[in-house]
Amino acid sequence: MKHVMLVNAVHKEQMRMATVNEKGILVDFNIEMPTREPITGNIYKGRVLKVERGLQAAFVDYGGFKDGFLPLKDVNPEYLTTTEKGQSQGRPVLKAGQEIIVQAVREAIGNKGALLTSYVSLPGRYLVLLPNKPGSGISRKVESEEDRQKIKNIMKQIKIPEDMGFIVRTAGFNRTKQEIARDYQHLVRLWKEINKKADSISDASMIYQETNFGVRSLRDYLTSEIEEIRVDDPETLRKMRAYLRAISPRYIKMLRQYKEKAPLFDSYNLEEQIRVIYQERVELKSGGHIVINPTEAMITIDVNSGRGSNKKNIEETAFKTNIEAGEEIARQLRLRDLGGLIAIDFIDMMDKKHIAEVEKSFKKALSIDKARIQLSRISKFGILELSRQKKQSTIQEISYTKCPYCKGSGLRPSLEYAALGAFRKIESEAVKGIYSELKIVLPHEIAHYLLNRKRSELMDLELTFDIALNIAGSADIPWDKAEIQQITREHADHREPAEETAKAKTEEAPAALVDEKTAPNGERAARKRSRRRPRHHKRRKPADLAAGASSSGPILHDGHPDSTAEENLSDLSIIDE
Repeated sequence: MKHVMLVNAVHKEQMRMATVNEKGILVDFNIEMPTREPITGNIYKGRVLKVERGLQAAFVDYGGFKDGFLPLKDVNPEYLTTTEKGQSQGRPVLKAGQEIIVQAVREAIGNKGALLTSYVSLPGRYLVLLPNKPGSGISRKVESEEDRQKIKNIMKQIKIPEDMGFIVRTAGFNRTKQEIARDYQHLVRLWKEINKKADSISDASMIYQETNFGVRSLRDYLTSEIEEIRVDDPETLRKMRAYLRAISPRYIKMLRQYKEKAPLFDSYNLEEQIRVIYQERVELKSGGHIVINPTEAMITIDVNSGRGSNKKNIEETAFKTNIEAGEEIARQLRLRDLGGLIAIDFIDMMDKKHIAEVEKSFKKALSIDKARIQLSRISKFGILELSRQKKQSTIQEISYTKCPYCKGSGLRPSLEYAALGAFRKIESEAVKGIYSELKIVLPHEIAHYLLNRKRSELMDLELTFDIALNIAGSADIPWDKAEIQQITREHADHREPAEETAKAKTEEAPAALVDEKTAPNGERAARKRSRRRPRHHKRRKPADLAAGASSSGPILHDGHPDSTAEENLSDLSIIDE
């Protein structure tokens, strides 16, 4: 079947590659964005920071934002040094501070650093060169023993050093000795350049980056079915032509520059098919659908008959839907580049022949996938499990970022729930009794809710605990978060009660000798002043406070703010007389 490779690289912020068959159906898809540039395959000069024997791994500074994780089983013996007999019983070990050349095997995920190996592999068009790991191999997808023997005979004619190894890729099947030898020489030259650069630098940094996006597309996605390659960026086209000239000159004639005014992908009606890649639900032609849910532990896929159900023949409906779903699932795994453990919940079938046919059809659909796949059988519960090789971030992880409100869950607390949570935080700080003022910053909607619906409760807190509450709204605060700034009471407000009592008695003693009825007005006034609490201000009653609040400015009504949050803060502050 005729396929066309399309490389859309005019926008450097996002470069895309798509393979389309003659029916206009998207077969392969890849994307690269500089902001989420992959590191898998990059080679670094690193420095061992520490070796954890309990983990059987070492942490390596390779110049990334987080230290890499290097399993000791992936350390080349050339980096091990023999210790004295008293240490590790004289066994070769990896030492902290050593310089080492490593390659990224897996991207950094969350709090986990990138997975590294010291056994470097350099992928080419037909071969994968293993410069520091002797041995040879052939792609598992070449199943015929006769074909495998032909490849072995060709490789015997190419002189490869004993300390190097290789793996013949699927693309190397049915290639001539000259084509494979040309690819091998290209990879050997590349390895020499990497070593030369590693010797010239001293700091931990990258010494080799995976090739240009267009060249990588040729290397990984160019198959015998592709008859034309169309590129819309002249610079990318030039690099792709130079690569083919060095590796496979006969493919140069397939390259074409796209010069039409309409966008390249629009001319093949691909945008809608690409949009589906990012959706959870994928519709089937029969009326059924599949639902794809990536989780932390695995990826779950559910198959539903939907509108395609036939009440008269449920078994036949389930069989046809499962066959169609299996083909679409295999396609979606490739397009989304999903990896790890995958569980598929097919529609239950009673006929064992139907179950076997669905398994066979699904296995055939997976056969064109370049990733390594381990497949099980459909269980008695209708679940089929498989494991797919994962080397880099999924298409969705590259293109999307997590929602700051729901953190990827798709849910966020309701307004009432979030507002009450904020009120409880304020209450917890107020009851401590050590603060004179709290400055609280909340999302606008939650601030308005508290100022409108919880006004009386906030005033009670102020009166009860002699504290000022200042609430403000901000668009920068996450939905269920609150920023609280505490202001402690002045040192003078924390005088010892004994000192207060002694001072009060000293002031009252002279006045106690004077009869209140016969004392002059001035003395009676002084006596009254001495009986007042020396440090507490006179407070207004709640009714007066509410009246003062209503007279100070318009009150916020839920959903219809008549004033800003800052204007209403004065309504909640204690008024000193």
